[in-house]
Amino acid sequence: MTNPALLMLLERLLWPIPRVRWEVARSLARLIREKDREAASGLLNWISARRLESEAIIGLGIIDAFDLGTYFEFSDVSKAVRAPSHLSDWLLKRNFTDASGLSPFRYAVSPSEPATLSPDEEAWFDRYCKSAVPPIFTSVLTHLQESTDFPFREHWKHEWRWLQATDPRPETVFPYFFFGADRARVGQFDRGQRELYVSAFLRTLAYFALHGPINHEVAEKYALLAALTMNRGLADLEPVNRPDWARNLLPCDARRTKELARSLWTSAEDNVIPSEVPIALKVVDHDTNAFVEFDVMLAIGRSGFTVGLAEAETLDLLLAKDRPGEMSGLVARDEGINPFTTRRPLAMIQCVLPEILGRTHIDMAFNIRLGAPVVLGTSANVVCSPSDVRLEWGGEILSRCVHWYADWEPTAFPELESAIGSITTVSNSIMDKLQVSHGLEIARLVQVRRATRSEIYEEFKVETEAYWA
Repeated sequence: MTNPALLMLLERLLWPIPRVRWEVARSLARLIREKDREAASGLLNWISARRLESEAIIGLGIIDAFDLGTYFEFSDVSKAVRAPSHLSDWLLKRNFTDASGLSPFRYAVSPSEPATLSPDEEAWFDRYCKSAVPPIFTSVLTHLQESTDFPFREHWKHEWRWLQATDPRPETVFPYFFFGADRARVGQFDRGQRELYVSAFLRTLAYFALHGPINHEVAEKYALLAALTMNRGLADLEPVNRPDWARNLLPCDARRTKELARSLWTSAEDNVIPSEVPIALKVVDHDTNAFVEFDVMLAIGRSGFTVGLAEAETLDLLLAKDRPGEMSGLVARDEGINPFTTRRPLAMIQCVLPEILGRTHIDMAFNIRLGAPVVLGTSANVVCSPSDVRLEWGGEILSRCVHWYADWEPTAFPELESAIGSITTVSNSIMDKLQVSHGLEIARLVQVRRATRSEIYEEFKVETEAYWA
């Protein structure tokens, strides 16, 4: 492989910014779908060069999340995986019906004696085990240790020590390169130590599955839960272009917010599919020393609720559970909730996530909001397309969510929860039925967060307001 552009693309698969990895994966998938043989062989060569289980999964995760199995032969892909694990085998089995020879005795485990590290390195494991990787890794192993009386957490450290000794990675330190002069910003980064912790976690599951306290099905389940990189469905989802009407909202003082909120909602109404109406809108604009966030949603409740406090009850996360690792499947309405008899108004939207969420999609996925099935009055299927996430039932699109980025950067102000904007809609027919329901009222809940600071080194002063419109 001599194509320098492709080589550069593959190198970015280990770039510390998850969204960069995602965009690289998207580009590779596009090339492979166009039957670019060099891209397909380049990905296999990249996988075969990985010595860590977690890194091999990054490459396999592209084949899985973009459903590229038909572009490869199982024998070629399985041969390329030189650091197999329960998760890599799960990905192979899902994508290749002829998968075979995936013996768990292929999994690597470290020697029984402790690895030798410097005193400084010795301290790293406990220092970073909840920051280099999410707390779910510690939680899973703590649960397994308490339920079996086997030392899962201690063995995780043992495996990490050997990986640090044989394939050392630098200490997990603040990534100043991506922050510029504003060191108060925050960001999601996957640095080299993450790969050691995840690989040691997978080796720990392999060790105890081979030695008896858990079976291979349990090990596979927890490997998928903690270490999946991307979700099929979400992987192909792309942001729409940021609307012009969602730009240039700054400066924004208290005198402008109501006017702007009305204008933004009107613009959203004018720019959705004619057979649909918006039920939620999130718009963010920011610069170096200010930001504003409009979060507008429809709420439903007993007639007259708008004379009360400007707040609405929100439903818990809705999880798509049918197909592990995918953003798809049936989501049922909660028969135990009747939104039309609750004392407080109920938000008509609900956040929807796959039950097992890939690391790459965390920032974007928590901004997917669809019509709540309990409000829509029906169960529904979650369906992803390259441009939106939808709820469908009986051949009808019930609700849709599109998203965009507001001048995306790898870091953000800690006071600004997300720079992702979105519109959620429902079909006209559903809205018509809700509006004629006896004794019910629908109103817009507008929530605004405004923040400013005088200097780059200062904290933002955040002001909030909420009102019915």
